[in-house]
Amino acid sequence: MPLTLLYPSNFNVIDMNLTHDTTTQEYIELILDIERENRVARVKDIADRRGVSRSSVSIILNHLRQKNLIKHEHYSHVTLTEKGKNLALMLESRHQVLKAFFTNVLGIEETVAEKDACIFEHMISPETLDAISRFLLFIEKCPKVTAQSQILFRQCDKFNDQAVGCDDCELPKNDDPVD
Repeated sequence: MPLTLLYPSNFNVIDMNLTHDTTTQEYIELILDIERENRVARVKDIADRRGVSRSSVSIILNHLRQKNLIKHEHYSHVTLTEKGKNLALMLESRHQVLKAFFTNVLGIEETVAEKDACIFEHMISPETLDAISRFLLFIEKCPKVTAQSQILFRQCDKFNDQAVGCDDCELPKNDDPVD
């Protein structure tokens, strides 16, 4: 997916500073996923997906409600507030950027990239995410960067243990001693 489709034109990655703990973030993402499938989330749906008890989910939901991230009345559906939805969409964007970087640039297999993006999206600083986003846009939009450039990167001995090597590169091969 082209990176330009991930963000609206007025979107600023640097504003993606996270102030919520990882558990809060994971529950908000999950609620958004369930809302997309079923229009609303239920405690049972959340508990089943997380592999936890309904009472554990209820405790977390009370915290999310206190943070104004969800609307939830006892024995009722769970829906994201505007604030909760914005957080979920921000996390989704972070995830997409990281997954694109891992797969498109580094050549990491998609299932591994998916798992790693799930971890990194909660920890990466806005500045680093912004730099990765700008790099992805650069390789997508700059006419000097070709698909061949990315293939050469992945084949380079310095960045890939199974690489075939390159006689033109100024970098020493993996088995060459570094000065």
